[in-house]
Amino acid sequence: MSELIHTHDNRATIRWKLLTGASALALIAAGSVARAEDADHPLFWLELSAQPEMMQGSSSAFTAPFFTYPTAAYDAAVSTYTGLPALSGGPYIYGSKSFGQKQQLARFSFGGDAKLIFQPEGSDWLFSAEVRYGRSHTKRHTHYQGPQVGVYFTSSGVGATLPKYAAPLSDSLTKESERHTVLDFQAGKDVGLGLFGSNSTSTLSAGVRIAQFKMGSSTHISARPYAYHSKYGVHFHQYFLSGHQARSFTGIGPSLSWNASAVLAGNRDHGELTVDWGLDGAVLFGRQKAKTDHKTSAFYLKYNGYQALYPARAYNAPLRSKRVTVPELGGFIGLSAKLPHSKISIGYKGDIWFKAIDRGIDARKDSNLTFNGPYASISIGLGD
Repeated sequence: MSELIHTHDNRATIRWKLLTGASALALIAAGSVARAEDADHPLFWLELSAQPEMMQGSSSAFTAPFFTYPTAAYDAAVSTYTGLPALSGGPYIYGSKSFGQKQQLARFSFGGDAKLIFQPEGSDWLFSAEVRYGRSHTKRHTHYQGPQVGVYFTSSGVGATLPKYAAPLSDSLTKESERHTVLDFQAGKDVGLGLFGSNSTSTLSAGVRIAQFKMGSSTHISARPYAYHSKYGVHFHQYFLSGHQARSFTGIGPSLSWNASAVLAGNRDHGELTVDWGLDGAVLFGRQKAKTDHKTSAFYLKYNGYQALYPARAYNAPLRSKRVTVPELGGFIGLSAKLPHSKISIGYKGDIWFKAIDRGIDARKDSNLTFNGPYASISIGLGD
Protein backbone atom coordinates (compact mmCIF):
# COMPACT_ATOMS: atom_id res chain seq x y z
CA MET A 1 0.00 0.00 0.00
CA SER A 2 2.82 2.33 0.93
CA GLU A 3 4.55 1.53 -2.35
CA LEU A 4 1.37 2.55 -4.24
CA ILE A 5 1.24 5.81 -2.35
CA HIS A 6 4.88 6.52 -3.09
CA THR A 7 4.28 5.72 -6.75
CA HIS A 8 1.42 8.27 -6.96
CA ASP A 9 3.55 10.85 -5.12
CA ASN A 10 6.40 10.31 -7.56
CA ARG A 11 4.05 10.75 -10.53
CA ALA A 12 2.63 13.97 -9.06
CA THR A 13 6.13 15.24 -8.44
CA ILE A 14 7.16 14.40 -12.00
CA ARG A 15 4.08 16.18 -13.43
CA TRP A 16 4.77 19.24 -11.30
CA LYS A 17 8.41 19.35 -12.38
CA LEU A 18 7.39 19.01 -16.04
CA LEU A 19 4.78 21.79 -15.66
CA THR A 20 7.14 24.20 -13.93
CA GLY A 21 9.89 23.41 -16.42
CA ALA A 22 7.60 24.07 -19.38
CA SER A 23 6.36 27.29 -17.77
CA ALA A 24 9.91 28.43 -17.18
CA LEU A 25 10.82 27.71 -20.79
CA ALA A 26 7.71 29.59 -21.97
CA LEU A 27 8.55 32.61 -19.81
CA ILE A 28 12.15 32.59 -21.02
CA ALA A 29 10.97 32.36 -24.63
CA ALA A 30 8.41 35.12 -24.09
CA GLY A 31 11.03 37.28 -22.43
CA SER A 32 13.38 36.68 -25.35
CA VAL A 33 10.65 37.64 -27.82
CA ALA A 34 9.76 40.71 -25.78
CA ARG A 35 13.39 41.79 -25.62
CA ALA A 36 13.69 41.19 -29.36
CA GLU A 37 10.56 43.29 -29.95
CA ASP A 38 11.85 46.00 -27.64
CA ALA A 39 15.11 45.96 -29.52
CA ASP A 40 13.11 46.60 -32.70
CA HIS A 41 11.38 49.63 -31.18
CA PRO A 42 12.98 53.08 -31.54
CA LEU A 43 14.21 54.69 -28.35
CA PHE A 44 13.00 58.11 -29.57
CA TRP A 45 9.99 59.27 -31.58
CA LEU A 46 9.98 62.69 -33.22
CA GLU A 47 6.47 63.87 -34.10
CA LEU A 48 5.70 66.94 -36.22
CA SER A 49 2.16 68.15 -36.90
CA ALA A 50 0.30 71.10 -38.41
CA GLN A 51 -3.21 72.37 -37.76
CA PRO A 52 -5.45 75.18 -39.04
CA GLU A 53 -7.13 76.26 -35.80
CA MET A 54 -10.52 77.90 -35.52
CA MET A 55 -10.15 80.45 -32.74
CA GLN A 56 -12.81 82.10 -30.57
CA GLY A 57 -12.78 84.41 -27.58
CA SER A 58 -9.78 86.62 -28.32
CA SER A 59 -11.23 90.14 -28.42
CA SER A 60 -14.26 92.47 -28.52
CA ALA A 61 -15.51 95.09 -30.97
CA PHE A 62 -15.54 98.82 -30.24
CA THR A 63 -18.89 100.63 -30.31
CA ALA A 64 -19.94 104.24 -30.85
CA PRO A 65 -23.29 106.08 -31.10
CA PHE A 66 -22.94 106.74 -34.83
CA PHE A 67 -22.78 102.99 -35.58
CA THR A 68 -26.60 102.89 -35.53
CA TYR A 69 -27.11 106.19 -37.36
CA PRO A 70 -29.40 107.13 -39.04
CA THR A 71 -32.55 106.74 -36.97
CA ALA A 72 -35.70 108.84 -37.03
CA ALA A 73 -35.09 110.03 -33.46
CA TYR A 74 -31.55 111.07 -34.24
CA ASP A 75 -32.66 112.81 -37.43
CA ALA A 76 -35.20 114.79 -35.45
CA ALA A 77 -32.57 115.78 -32.89
CA VAL A 78 -30.15 116.90 -35.60
CA SER A 79 -32.92 118.79 -37.34
CA THR A 80 -33.73 120.66 -34.13
CA TYR A 81 -30.05 121.38 -33.53
CA THR A 82 -29.20 122.59 -37.04
CA GLY A 83 -32.47 124.13 -38.04
CA LEU A 84 -32.43 122.07 -41.25
CA PRO A 85 -35.03 119.56 -42.46
CA ALA A 86 -34.97 116.02 -41.09
CA LEU A 87 -32.49 113.79 -42.88
CA SER A 88 -34.45 110.54 -43.23
CA GLY A 89 -34.52 109.20 -46.75
CA GLY A 90 -30.92 109.97 -47.66
CA PRO A 91 -28.43 107.37 -48.94
CA TYR A 92 -27.49 104.73 -46.41
CA ILE A 93 -23.82 104.09 -46.96
CA TYR A 94 -22.76 101.80 -44.11
CA GLY A 95 -23.15 98.66 -46.20
CA SER A 96 -24.84 95.38 -45.37
CA LYS A 97 -22.55 94.58 -42.42
CA SER A 98 -22.57 96.42 -39.13
CA PHE A 99 -19.42 98.13 -37.88
CA GLY A 100 -19.19 95.42 -35.25
CA GLN A 101 -19.06 92.75 -37.96
CA LYS A 102 -16.47 94.76 -39.86
CA GLN A 103 -14.23 94.58 -36.77
CA GLN A 104 -14.53 90.79 -36.60
CA LEU A 105 -11.07 89.41 -36.00
CA ALA A 106 -9.47 86.35 -37.55
CA ARG A 107 -11.42 83.14 -37.08
CA PHE A 108 -8.44 80.95 -37.93
CA SER A 109 -4.84 80.75 -36.88
CA PHE A 110 -2.20 78.34 -38.10
CA GLY A 111 -0.54 76.10 -35.53
CA GLY A 112 2.27 73.58 -35.43
CA ASP A 113 3.44 70.98 -32.89
CA ALA A 114 6.80 69.35 -32.29
CA LYS A 115 7.02 66.48 -29.81
CA LEU A 116 9.94 64.26 -28.71
CA ILE A 117 9.15 60.97 -26.93
CA PHE A 118 11.74 58.79 -25.18
CA GLN A 119 11.07 55.19 -24.15
CA PRO A 120 13.96 53.43 -22.37
CA GLU A 121 14.78 49.96 -23.66
CA GLY A 122 12.78 47.22 -21.95
CA SER A 123 10.50 49.74 -20.20
CA ASP A 124 6.86 50.74 -20.62
CA TRP A 125 7.58 54.26 -19.30
CA LEU A 126 7.46 57.20 -21.72
CA PHE A 127 9.01 60.65 -21.28
CA SER A 128 7.97 63.48 -23.60
CA ALA A 129 8.59 67.15 -24.32
CA GLU A 130 6.22 69.05 -26.63
CA VAL A 131 5.95 72.59 -27.94
CA ARG A 132 2.84 73.97 -29.66
CA TYR A 133 2.91 77.30 -31.46
CA GLY A 134 0.31 79.17 -33.47
CA ARG A 135 -0.24 82.64 -34.86
CA SER A 136 -2.49 84.76 -37.04
CA HIS A 137 -2.27 88.20 -38.59
CA THR A 138 -5.20 89.79 -40.40
CA LYS A 139 -6.18 93.09 -41.95
CA ARG A 140 -9.81 93.93 -42.76
CA HIS A 141 -10.62 97.01 -44.80
CA THR A 142 -14.07 97.94 -46.10
CA HIS A 143 -14.93 101.15 -47.92
CA TYR A 144 -18.24 102.36 -49.33
CA GLN A 145 -18.77 105.65 -51.13
CA GLY A 146 -21.85 107.13 -52.71
CA PRO A 147 -22.23 109.71 -55.48
CA GLN A 148 -21.02 113.22 -54.84
CA VAL A 149 -23.53 115.85 -53.92
CA GLY A 150 -22.82 119.27 -55.46
CA VAL A 151 -24.53 122.64 -55.78
CA TYR A 152 -23.65 125.89 -57.47
CA PHE A 153 -24.91 129.07 -55.94
CA THR A 154 -24.41 132.81 -56.39
CA SER A 155 -22.44 134.47 -53.61
CA SER A 156 -23.42 137.95 -52.38
CA GLY A 157 -25.28 138.65 -55.60
CA VAL A 158 -22.00 139.07 -57.50
CA GLY A 159 -22.91 136.33 -59.91
CA ALA A 160 -19.89 134.09 -59.29
CA THR A 161 -20.79 130.44 -58.91
CA LEU A 162 -18.92 128.55 -56.18
CA PRO A 163 -18.92 124.73 -56.23
CA LYS A 164 -19.40 122.71 -53.02
CA TYR A 165 -18.93 118.95 -53.21
CA ALA A 166 -19.11 116.05 -50.76
CA ALA A 167 -19.89 112.34 -50.92
CA PRO A 168 -21.40 110.02 -48.32
CA LEU A 169 -18.96 107.30 -47.27
CA SER A 170 -17.92 104.82 -44.63
CA ASP A 171 -14.46 103.37 -44.06
CA SER A 172 -13.39 100.69 -41.58
CA LEU A 173 -9.84 99.36 -41.06
CA THR A 174 -8.95 96.72 -38.45
CA LYS A 175 -5.55 95.10 -37.98
CA GLU A 176 -5.13 92.14 -35.65
CA SER A 177 -2.33 89.83 -34.52
CA GLU A 178 -2.37 86.78 -32.24
CA ARG A 179 0.12 84.16 -31.13
CA HIS A 180 0.08 81.36 -28.60
CA THR A 181 2.72 78.98 -27.22
CA VAL A 182 2.20 75.88 -25.08
CA LEU A 183 5.01 73.77 -23.57
CA ASP A 184 4.43 70.30 -22.10
CA PHE A 185 6.80 68.07 -20.13
CA GLN A 186 5.32 64.71 -19.14
CA ALA A 187 6.15 61.22 -17.89
CA GLY A 188 3.72 58.39 -18.69
CA LYS A 189 3.20 54.66 -18.42
CA ASP A 190 1.32 52.20 -20.61
CA VAL A 191 -1.55 50.99 -18.39
CA GLY A 192 -3.63 49.42 -21.15
CA LEU A 193 -2.55 45.77 -20.75
CA GLY A 194 -4.24 44.94 -24.06
CA LEU A 195 -7.51 46.54 -22.97
CA PHE A 196 -8.47 47.43 -26.56
CA GLY A 197 -7.05 44.32 -28.22
CA SER A 198 -3.61 42.97 -29.04
CA ASN A 199 -0.96 45.62 -29.74
CA SER A 200 -3.24 48.34 -28.35
CA THR A 201 -1.88 51.01 -26.04
CA SER A 202 -3.34 53.09 -23.25
CA THR A 203 -0.91 55.59 -21.74
CA LEU A 204 -1.56 57.73 -18.67
CA SER A 205 0.83 60.70 -18.29
CA ALA A 206 1.36 63.53 -15.82
CA GLY A 207 3.61 66.55 -15.93
CA VAL A 208 3.89 70.34 -16.18
CA ARG A 209 2.29 72.68 -18.74
CA ILE A 210 3.30 76.26 -19.56
CA ALA A 211 1.10 78.47 -21.75
CA GLN A 212 1.29 82.01 -23.12
CA PHE A 213 -1.33 83.88 -25.20
CA LYS A 214 -0.80 87.33 -26.69
CA MET A 215 -3.14 89.28 -28.95
CA GLY A 216 -3.68 92.87 -30.04
CA SER A 217 -5.69 94.93 -32.52
CA SER A 218 -6.13 98.47 -33.82
CA THR A 219 -9.33 99.86 -35.35
CA HIS A 220 -9.98 103.07 -37.31
CA ILE A 221 -13.47 103.96 -38.55
CA SER A 222 -14.78 107.06 -40.31
CA ALA A 223 -18.33 107.62 -41.50
CA ARG A 224 -20.23 110.26 -43.41
CA PRO A 225 -23.70 108.74 -43.63
CA TYR A 226 -25.29 111.68 -45.45
CA ALA A 227 -24.28 114.49 -47.74
CA TYR A 228 -27.07 116.88 -48.65
CA HIS A 229 -27.40 120.45 -49.81
CA SER A 230 -29.46 123.48 -49.13
CA LYS A 231 -29.57 126.82 -50.92
CA TYR A 232 -26.35 127.72 -49.11
CA GLY A 233 -24.27 124.71 -50.14
CA VAL A 234 -23.40 121.16 -49.14
CA HIS A 235 -23.81 119.89 -45.59
CA PHE A 236 -22.71 116.62 -44.00
CA HIS A 237 -21.96 114.91 -40.69
CA GLN A 238 -18.53 113.36 -40.16
CA TYR A 239 -17.75 110.75 -37.47
CA PHE A 240 -14.47 109.16 -36.35
CA LEU A 241 -13.43 106.31 -34.05
CA SER A 242 -10.00 104.92 -33.27
CA GLY A 243 -9.18 102.21 -30.74
CA HIS A 244 -6.46 99.79 -29.65
CA GLN A 245 -6.47 96.56 -27.66
CA ALA A 246 -3.67 94.44 -26.10
CA ARG A 247 -4.39 91.27 -24.12
CA SER A 248 -2.31 88.44 -22.69
CA PHE A 249 -2.18 85.47 -20.34
CA THR A 250 0.87 83.56 -19.07
CA GLY A 251 0.56 80.60 -16.72
CA ILE A 252 2.07 77.34 -15.48
CA GLY A 253 0.59 74.33 -13.73
CA PRO A 254 0.17 70.55 -13.52
CA SER A 255 -1.21 68.56 -16.44
CA LEU A 256 -2.68 65.08 -16.92
CA SER A 257 -3.33 63.23 -20.19
CA TRP A 258 -4.60 59.90 -21.43
CA ASN A 259 -3.73 58.66 -24.94
CA ALA A 260 -4.99 55.38 -26.39
CA SER A 261 -4.69 53.46 -29.64
CA ALA A 262 -6.39 50.36 -31.03
CA VAL A 263 -5.45 48.36 -34.14
CA LEU A 264 -8.07 48.25 -36.88
CA ALA A 265 -6.08 46.22 -39.42
CA GLY A 266 -2.59 44.87 -40.12
CA ASN A 267 0.20 43.82 -37.81
CA ARG A 268 3.25 45.30 -36.17
CA ASP A 269 5.76 43.82 -38.63
CA HIS A 270 4.06 44.79 -41.90
CA GLY A 271 2.15 47.90 -40.89
CA GLU A 272 -0.99 48.78 -38.93
CA LEU A 273 -4.01 50.99 -39.34
CA THR A 274 -4.99 52.30 -35.92
CA VAL A 275 -7.62 54.54 -34.40
CA ASP A 276 -6.16 56.98 -31.86
CA TRP A 277 -7.84 59.15 -29.26
CA GLY A 278 -6.94 61.07 -26.18
CA LEU A 279 -8.00 63.50 -23.46
CA ASP A 280 -5.93 66.01 -21.53
CA GLY A 281 -6.43 68.57 -18.83
CA ALA A 282 -4.45 71.11 -16.84
CA VAL A 283 -4.83 73.80 -14.21
CA LEU A 284 -2.65 76.84 -14.88
CA PHE A 285 -1.82 79.57 -12.41
CA GLY A 286 -0.74 82.84 -13.95
CA ARG A 287 -1.38 86.47 -14.78
CA GLN A 288 -3.98 87.96 -17.11
CA LYS A 289 -3.52 91.45 -18.58
CA ALA A 290 -5.60 93.81 -20.73
CA LYS A 291 -5.02 97.38 -21.99
CA THR A 292 -7.45 99.31 -24.21
CA ASP A 293 -7.96 102.88 -25.41
CA HIS A 294 -10.44 104.48 -27.80
CA LYS A 295 -11.51 107.91 -29.04
CA THR A 296 -14.61 109.16 -30.88
CA SER A 297 -15.47 112.53 -32.42
CA ALA A 298 -18.22 114.03 -34.59
CA PHE A 299 -18.51 117.14 -36.75
CA TYR A 300 -21.16 118.90 -38.75
CA LEU A 301 -20.10 120.83 -41.86
CA LYS A 302 -22.25 123.81 -42.70
CA TYR A 303 -21.71 126.15 -45.60
CA ASN A 304 -19.61 128.41 -43.35
CA GLY A 305 -17.32 125.72 -41.90
CA TYR A 306 -17.06 122.86 -39.42
CA GLN A 307 -19.03 122.82 -36.20
CA ALA A 308 -18.50 120.18 -33.54
CA LEU A 309 -21.58 118.11 -32.81
CA TYR A 310 -19.86 117.00 -29.63
CA PRO A 311 -16.26 117.30 -28.49
CA ALA A 312 -13.83 114.44 -28.90
CA ARG A 313 -14.38 111.74 -26.30
CA ALA A 314 -11.31 109.70 -25.35
CA TYR A 315 -10.98 106.86 -22.86
CA ASN A 316 -7.71 105.29 -21.85
CA ALA A 317 -8.45 102.31 -19.65
CA PRO A 318 -5.81 101.62 -17.01
CA LEU A 319 -3.86 98.41 -17.36
CA ARG A 320 -5.89 95.58 -15.87
CA SER A 321 -3.65 92.89 -14.38
CA LYS A 322 -4.84 90.02 -12.22
CA ARG A 323 -3.62 86.65 -11.01
CA VAL A 324 -6.02 83.98 -12.23
CA THR A 325 -6.49 80.20 -12.26
CA VAL A 326 -7.24 78.83 -15.72
CA PRO A 327 -8.47 75.23 -16.18
CA GLU A 328 -7.92 73.63 -19.60
CA LEU A 329 -9.55 70.65 -21.31
CA GLY A 330 -8.61 69.15 -24.66
CA GLY A 331 -8.97 66.06 -26.76
CA PHE A 332 -8.38 64.49 -30.15
CA ILE A 333 -9.43 61.57 -32.33
CA GLY A 334 -7.70 60.34 -35.47
CA LEU A 335 -6.45 57.57 -37.72
CA SER A 336 -2.84 56.46 -38.16
CA ALA A 337 -0.93 54.37 -40.68
CA LYS A 338 1.93 52.94 -38.65
CA LEU A 339 5.15 51.13 -39.58
CA PRO A 340 7.81 49.98 -37.11
CA HIS A 341 9.82 53.21 -37.54
CA SER A 342 7.31 55.75 -38.87
CA LYS A 343 3.70 56.87 -38.58
CA ILE A 344 1.36 59.22 -40.45
CA SER A 345 -1.78 60.50 -38.72
CA ILE A 346 -4.82 62.66 -39.49
CA GLY A 347 -7.64 63.68 -37.21
CA TYR A 348 -9.40 66.45 -35.31
CA LYS A 349 -8.49 68.05 -32.00
CA GLY A 350 -9.51 70.94 -29.82
CA ASP A 351 -8.72 72.80 -26.60
CA ILE A 352 -10.68 75.16 -24.37
CA TRP A 353 -9.03 77.45 -21.82
CA PHE A 354 -11.63 78.61 -19.32
CA LYS A 355 -11.72 82.37 -18.56
CA ALA A 356 -8.19 82.80 -19.88
CA ILE A 357 -8.65 86.19 -21.56
CA ASP A 358 -9.99 89.54 -20.33
CA ARG A 359 -11.76 90.72 -23.47
CA GLY A 360 -13.57 93.72 -21.98
CA ILE A 361 -13.24 97.22 -23.43
CA ASP A 362 -13.77 99.63 -20.52
CA ALA A 363 -14.28 97.00 -17.80
CA ARG A 364 -13.12 93.48 -17.10
CA LYS A 365 -14.93 90.68 -18.95
CA ASP A 366 -13.52 87.15 -18.71
CA SER A 367 -13.79 84.98 -21.81
CA ASN A 368 -13.02 81.38 -22.71
CA LEU A 369 -10.40 80.88 -25.41
CA THR A 370 -10.87 77.93 -27.77
CA PHE A 371 -8.81 76.35 -30.54
CA ASN A 372 -10.06 73.47 -32.67
CA GLY A 373 -9.54 72.06 -36.13
CA PRO A 374 -8.19 69.18 -38.23
CA TYR A 375 -4.57 68.12 -37.95
CA ALA A 376 -2.00 66.06 -39.84
CA SER A 377 1.20 64.69 -38.36
CA ILE A 378 4.20 62.55 -39.21
CA SER A 379 6.30 60.62 -36.68
CA ILE A 380 9.77 59.19 -37.18
CA GLY A 381 11.50 56.64 -34.93
CA LEU A 382 15.12 57.35 -34.03
CA GLY A 383 17.60 54.95 -32.47
CA ASP A 384 17.13 51.24 -31.69
